[in-house]
Amino acid sequence: MYTNIPRRLTAGARRRSCLVILAAGVCALIVFARGSVPACLEGDAAAAGPSSYVLQYDVKKGETLSYQVLISETIYSGAKRTTNLYREEIQVESATTGEGRMRQTVTCSGTATPEGGQGRRLEPFRYDLTVEKTGRILEAEGLRPWDGRQVETLWLAQIILPDRPVTPGETWTVNDELYSTASGSLVLERRTYKFEGIEKVGSQDAFKVKYEVSRKGRTNSKDYTYIGTGTFYLASGRLVKLDSSEIVTYAGNGQDTKVITMIQVELAR
Repeated sequence: MYTNIPRRLTAGARRRSCLVILAAGVCALIVFARGSVPACLEGDAAAAGPSSYVLQYDVKKGETLSYQVLISETIYSGAKRTTNLYREEIQVESATTGEGRMRQTVTCSGTATPEGGQGRRLEPFRYDLTVEKTGRILEAEGLRPWDGRQVETLWLAQIILPDRPVTPGETWTVNDELYSTASGSLVLERRTYKFEGIEKVGSQDAFKVKYEVSRKGRTNSKDYTYIGTGTFYLASGRLVKLDSSEIVTYAGNGQDTKVITMIQVELAR
């Protein structure tokens, strides 16, 4: 088992006014991993163990990727239950900025339909991210909660990749303050990732990675606990598929609230 704990953001970076988003959300990580790169193994080394792979992002300047996102959000508050279904289209335009960093412009549009009600079109919005090649978000501009949702992740996960080759079955862990909520503040999280191996997604071979995220905090005078789990697939330098579930529980002010969110993401083109 291999554990990787990335460096913390500097105090200066924490104070930056350009703050951030989807886990929970929903328009929270946008990053794209490079295609599989087998490590060079020769002779006895090749026979000693399985092949290893480098997972990292490969951004093509000016490339725009489109994603279809389906989100089901169910809110339990006391004896009341409400459900909303979101259908979204997200476009990500990427550019390199030097020093192994990426500049990504994320544009979101879509509709929201309450259970038993009529659908309505959401007001489109956009934000910009600066991301390291590992997927860590360094800063964001124009980020805000979309449609007043209870939970919002920074491009759907903020995938953070290992900085060394990994073999199927290996894990890496991140314990750090990260941009993970629509509030734009840094929160302390524990993230565990596991490289499952290579699996077909359509006609492509893709890296399959499972993850779990947990954190605790306080917002709007309520304590909360957040747990997110999911699986994402990376192929040809892109995030091609993501499935996740998220549960956040709020306690305080005499009434507990639980929000369960299911997210499905697929690369459209």
